[in-house]
Amino acid sequence: MAQYTNISSIATTTLIAKEPRIGKGVGGGTGHSNSISKITISNHDNSDLVIIKLYINDGTNTYVLTETTIPPLVTLVLEDNLSFDKGKFDLKIDTSTTAEITVIIK
Repeated sequence: MAQYTNISSIATTTLIAKEPRIGKGVGGGTGHSNSISKITISNHDNSDLVIIKLYINDGTNTYVLTETTIPPLVTLVLEDNLSFDKGKFDLKIDTSTTAEITVIIK
């Protein structure tokens, strides 16, 4: 099932929040792999570009997946190396302008 998020402000947005681990094993149980096949980030603003930073964060450390400029009316498609342990990490995006973007995660 796809997840859709609209953003139109300078902000940090949590796209996928980490989930508590279930179980009594070492480290709190088994990890929760988050299987993502594709992320599209569409800038559907007619005139404003947007600089985005897509990253995972464990509460202390940040690991950047991509940081790029998306021109007006352009879509960025990411399809490689997108899975992460959602028991440890949040998936977040920072945006630099009020350009209207839509993030779709499949």
